[in-house]
Amino acid sequence: MRYSLALSAEARLSIRQQRDWYHTELEDGDELAVRWTRELDKALEKLREHPERYGLAAENGRWHPEVVIRRMLFRPWKSGVGWRVLFTVDEAHQVVTVLQVRHEHRLLLEEGEE
Repeated sequence: MRYSLALSAEARLSIRQQRDWYHTELEDGDELAVRWTRELDKALEKLREHPERYGLAAENGRWHPEVVIRRMLFRPWKSGVGWRVLFTVDEAHQVVTVLQVRHEHRLLLEEGEE
């Protein structure tokens, strides 16, 4: 079954910030931004197909036990460093909502953040 995909404002912002960082900080940043975005789109398509295949996030149950937060590890480069895609699944409406796309080196999601 294929789920609809929704991106929170925070997810959209974190994606935009990552693309902007590639554009401004790296010599071949324009190409990397395009590649990163393309790989993220592919990963989000897999997420839409089978969100249940991904495990619980470390943040799950920390504030609202009724909200199940899952995570998909997104590693577009061979280096192994990647991003954590934090999301929820609304089974009743068949919607996957991406809360954030966080670099693995960032701290865990804090209460009050989406």
